[in-house]
Amino acid sequence: MRFVTYGLGEQSGLGVRAPAGIVPTGHHDLRDYLEGGDTAQKELDALLATGPDPVQPDRLLAPLAGRCQLICVGGNYRDHLTEVGLTPAEPVYFPKLWSSVLAPGDLVRAPGPDTQLDYEAEFAAIIGRTARAVPADRALDHVFGYTVVNDISARDVMAREPLQIMLWKSADGFLPVAEDIVTRDEVELGNNAITCTVNGELRQNSTLDKMIYALPYLIEFLTRSVTLSPGDLITTGTPGGVGAGRSPQVFLRPGDVVTAAVDGVGSVTTTIGEPRRLR
Repeated sequence: MRFVTYGLGEQSGLGVRAPAGIVPTGHHDLRDYLEGGDTAQKELDALLATGPDPVQPDRLLAPLAGRCQLICVGGNYRDHLTEVGLTPAEPVYFPKLWSSVLAPGDLVRAPGPDTQLDYEAEFAAIIGRTARAVPADRALDHVFGYTVVNDISARDVMAREPLQIMLWKSADGFLPVAEDIVTRDEVELGNNAITCTVNGELRQNSTLDKMIYALPYLIEFLTRSVTLSPGDLITTGTPGGVGAGRSPQVFLRPGDVVTAAVDGVGSVTTTIGEPRRLR
């Protein structure tokens, strides 16, 4: 199944894609549904079995649970580590702020006119039940589904002050998220293609099996220290081909259209808007 969060008039809710539209689940958001556990799933299965009438929403919203934890993995493809000159000895994690989540259709706006905006296509997992000290061989049992994100970065801030991670990774709108979350049972992980195009030009082109650390180990390593809750998102790093790694470097400009995609999961397309201005 593919879950979306939709808006209809003044209301919003969690829905499931159907051929004729969106079927409301009766839940406000993804966390509300996931916290219902097996009971919520059985109720949804029973609802779908009745052939309910779908709705035609006014808009689709970011499908994540409200105020979920956004945890990103850095440097998980060797070609990307080479192009940016990093040599981590273990998985590296950093958080993004909730305000960095970009709703479908909204523009990415740089904090200022000199910001060097860069793209990073990433495969991401959504946690389905509480995960604490989970071994890798049971890690996927705690995953509800998958999505695709674009981990936007401000390379000028990174170059000026590498420790200023929040500002070069978590500015408003720096995490475009695909409209759908596809359930784990519908995705076979392996050599799925992961790509990024800018104005139709292929910039990143790799496969998930080239990750240094596979998703189960990333979850094991992380949950030794951090408890994950239903609805939390974990990204898994980006492959080589980012703008900062090209010669000459090339960064995103207003009007650019960026599409990050993972085969079998989905895609997210975002347009770059004009930089923000001080008021």
